Amino acid sequence: MYVSSQRAPASIAACLKDRLPRVRASQVGSATELAVGSDSNNSYFITLTPQNAGSAIKVMRPANSPDDPPEEELRFDIARCAT
Repeated sequence: MYVSSQRAPASIAACLKDRLPRVRASQVGSATELAVGSDSNNSYFITLTPQNAGSAIKVMRPANSPDDPPEEELRFDIARCAT
């Protein structure tokens, strides 16, 4: 899933950390990467990249990863944090 937002990556990351369980953040160059799920088996990887005055949001889900949180909940939380 790819989404763009007018919000800064740090603002989106803070919002997602408040809404989602078990989120770990790291910096890779100018991008912020979030791993969602347990330490041993991440459910999703979210990359927040600065873009113009906002952010590009990329979500990846590894094959055979658990559905925790459910994809519908993740999509809702991203939509709320991106606006």
